[in-house]
Amino acid sequence: MNEVTGSLTVEAQPQSAMGTLVGIFISPKKTFESLAVRPRILAPVLLLLAFHLVLALVVVQSGLQESDTVAKMEQKGTPPEQIERIKTVMESPARYLFALGGPIVVGFILLVSSAVLYFMANLMLGARLRFTHYLCIVAYAGVVSSADNIAQIAIGLSRGTLFVSMGIGAFLGENLSYPLRVLDVATDPLLLWTFGIQALGVAVMARKNFGFGVAAVALGFVGGALLRGLAR
Repeated sequence: MNEVTGSLTVEAQPQSAMGTLVGIFISPKKTFESLAVRPRILAPVLLLLAFHLVLALVVVQSGLQESDTVAKMEQKGTPPEQIERIKTVMESPARYLFALGGPIVVGFILLVSSAVLYFMANLMLGARLRFTHYLCIVAYAGVVSSADNIAQIAIGLSRGTLFVSMGIGAFLGENLSYPLRVLDVATDPLLLWTFGIQALGVAVMARKNFGFGVAAVALGFVGGALLRGLAR
């Protein structure tokens, strides 16, 4: 991207793949400026897939997935024999197949989130970016969201459950109602940071103000909070 300063045009300096992955944390605006002309997708996507595969393996190995699944089934009044069958599967080597679901889900989320951004920014708000721009923005925001994932797993391992409140729900006790779970997700500071990065990316690449970026990501933010509230 070119920045105009007075009568001079200053071209944003390109960054290496590693430089962008580090820069998205410490200098996100400059990083997006360097990516605007030629969006980089492969590096952040590969990093995300590898990260979530490792994260899923940690969760499976820890046994948290099994204990949380069994607890939810017991709350729903599932017959004991059905619970035992599920436990048998989740204690067998087949449980590691569940870890493959992590990268698959991440890939799906990247595509859907990029499509939502394309719809909001291009079709509704009049931006003129390619789909690859939005995929780049979402992928780099996903790299930032790894901080949220690590924090949740770390707290979950210490508490013995994956159902961890990262927002206002941390002050409201356990067994939150669905609206409160959604509110908890929506007030997670690390998740807000992630969507802030998305908004900045849209604003920089579309050459609009930050408010434009916020409007573009609002639908995805609300939809994500509603879905994550259901999953907890």
